[in-house]
Amino acid sequence: MRCSRALDIMKGIAALVQQVETGRPEVANEYPRSVQPEGNPKAQELMRQVFEICDPDWRGIGVVPDSGLRLREEFARYDVIERLDIELIAVPDNPACHCGEVLRGVMRPQECGAFGKACTPERPLGPCMVSSEGSCAAVYKYE
Repeated sequence: MRCSRALDIMKGIAALVQQVETGRPEVANEYPRSVQPEGNPKAQELMRQVFEICDPDWRGIGVVPDSGLRLREEFARYDVIERLDIELIAVPDNPACHCGEVLRGVMRPQECGAFGKACTPERPLGPCMVSSEGSCAAVYKYE
């Protein structure tokens, strides 16, 4: 069992390397023993029961129709924002931050004039530099 997991991980890494070398990114399932093409029907049904599709405003990108999930009305009692009566405050994007362009692949982090200067992990101007998983923060740390 352990060997097959290691083999699956190595196949996944090999597939990523091949995509980078050929310049052809794609979505591929390298874990067919664990991930079936149809997904997990039971989990999908539970998700449909609890959540409904919505049009969220993604920070740095804007509203993307049908790209989010929210709790259905019958589960609203579990929504911390409703439960604690939290008022969400809209914060406009910093005009010097080009996170939306970076996230859409239109611009590399280094092409943003604020990258590494006015915008660093210690002083982030936008969401891409806020967490260690952010695209700009990762490039800042590893490149």
